[in-house]
Amino acid sequence: MRNSKEDQHCGSTPRVVSPVDGDTSQVKPLAARLPAEPNRASNFEMPCQETVPESIPSLPPPTCKVYTPKSLAEAMVRAINPGPEDLWLDPCVGPGAFVSALQENGTPKERIVGVDIESAQGPYDSAATTIRGVDFLRWCASTPSRFSKIVANPPYVALCKLDKTLQDNVQSFSNESDQSFALRSNYWCAFLAASLRVLKADGCLAFVLPAAWDYALYAETLRGKILGSFRLVEVHRSHEPLFPNVREGSVVLVARGFEQSPESATRFDHSTAAALINALQGPGPQVKRVSVPIPDPAHASTTLLSDLFTVGIGCVTGDVNYFLLTEQERLSLGLPVTALVPVLSRARHLVVAQVGKQQWDRLRRANERVWLFNPGAQSLRSKAVQSYIRHGEKTCKLDGYKLRNRDPWYVVPDIRPGIGFMSGMASTGPWLSLRSMRGLAATNTLYVVSLKRAMSVDEQAAWGLSILSSYTRNQVHARVRRYPDGLKKLEPHDISSLRLLPPRHLRDSLETYRKAVRFLLSGDTPAAKSLADESVIWQRPGGDE
Repeated sequence: MRNSKEDQHCGSTPRVVSPVDGDTSQVKPLAARLPAEPNRASNFEMPCQETVPESIPSLPPPTCKVYTPKSLAEAMVRAINPGPEDLWLDPCVGPGAFVSALQENGTPKERIVGVDIESAQGPYDSAATTIRGVDFLRWCASTPSRFSKIVANPPYVALCKLDKTLQDNVQSFSNESDQSFALRSNYWCAFLAASLRVLKADGCLAFVLPAAWDYALYAETLRGKILGSFRLVEVHRSHEPLFPNVREGSVVLVARGFEQSPESATRFDHSTAAALINALQGPGPQVKRVSVPIPDPAHASTTLLSDLFTVGIGCVTGDVNYFLLTEQERLSLGLPVTALVPVLSRARHLVVAQVGKQQWDRLRRANERVWLFNPGAQSLRSKAVQSYIRHGEKTCKLDGYKLRNRDPWYVVPDIRPGIGFMSGMASTGPWLSLRSMRGLAATNTLYVVSLKRAMSVDEQAAWGLSILSSYTRNQVHARVRRYPDGLKKLEPHDISSLRLLPPRHLRDSLETYRKAVRFLLSGDTPAAKSLADESVIWQRPGGDE
């Protein structure tokens, strides 16, 4: 079962109550009904389908639930190669789409366990050992059983919107290093992370997940763990929704070989949901596949980008149509340049390794929006400035969140020139456009980069080359966030978490960096990376280069 939105399904907070704590009177041993397995605990007990706890959970309304299509469930089961000795788990069984697929595959009920907080019986409950009226997170924390295959379509709801009892069950897993179970996380993330606790070594899983799998900060630790803990990982994404009447995008995560050495991780983009379903058993020749780097601490001598630079969004205008002006608009309004700040306001404005007045003047003459209205005390004497402020009082939403908190409303805060600028758009990946024009700033469509310690321009360029190196670009591919509308982007946090190899030389690096950026922007990415790779020290543990 899944819900139709990532953080809020129905316009109201679902109220869910778990079974009575400590009541074991309705618990029957399951081990007696399961075939004996070596190294498997023989004393595990859980409620069975015939004994539903008296405390029935209150669940979200049916309109908030979207169930797994039969064809998708069957494909996900086949994708992880069902075998006669497998023990299967569906942690949110719902009506039983995965149980049905397993039944058709010939898997006996004794080798399928389904858990669901919903107490109402489903049409396929008798085809599995079905445990209803039980919160999976609570059950998972106590069961000694381990499963070779886990398949699921977990619920999508922000943890902060759950009943406190369920929040407590989730947070019993919590630790400081894994944000999967923090209140700012989501139920799907907690379900997936908890499922790893009951997965056998060399086991497999297949999960339907929201598009947030690719970009959610709360899932960052979990994404790294999945890539680093399975031998083979696949992420399948369809350009059209997987569920009828649901606009939100989804992915199917398939991971094989738990606790084995990672060998490959691949992302597949499919044009249709049908193409994704067909590809789950093996990609066809027309499928776009992209290799996803596996976390690898091969290089010991690296530096976090955040130890060198601060990356933050540019200034927030509050009303771009009012505050951002072209040169033609400035002239027609008669505004003096003292009332404005020169800015870059688009990713396309980053066209050189070092942006100076010459490049900015080209944008100004091309009538790009490169002026930010931000009058100081002296420029307020201008009649044109006063007139433009009165115009803004009529046309701007002064009661809007950003403007109502300013005093005066027409002064833009947090204008930081920094030492350079970046774009979060993932088409070319992050690269640093160094600033050489005094006072040049950027709006929040771009990121402003500031120094954490003093550096010469050549040293800044040397680290810019490291950002372009293959080592860093491999990390970029793993951090790209794919939003539901198809946008691919890196947030400041993603860029700040990149690890950089040390530059080989600091002197005379600016000219090399200019050349590498010219290659990058002309579309010759391999040449840019090659030049950057020659400029960094590839040092491995032990000090050998």
